[in-house]
Amino acid sequence: MNYLMSILYSICETAIFSFVGIILMGIGFLLIKLFTPFSIKKEIEEDQNTSLAIIIGSIILGISIIVASVIMSPSSITRTPTPSTKVQSDLQK
Repeated sequence: MNYLMSILYSICETAIFSFVGIILMGIGFLLIKLFTPFSIKKEIEEDQNTSLAIIIGSIILGISIIVASVIMSPSSITRTPTPSTKVQSDLQK
């Protein structure tokens, strides 16, 4: 039963973090749109500005890497020390 609860907890945690990541990516893109003095859609679609598309894509990729690393970082709330890490910390003392 403990194993099933662990899997269920992991699935819920993944769904919540995925939702938070998508929201943060949307906010990041809205900030990019807000601070550019021109229409990104017009520049990329109508004027065929490939360099702008590459720059916007790299910015979005950078934001997604940052969001993913923050989500994947271990937190003290959800992670409990395993017995092997406890033994290692006792040996270092």
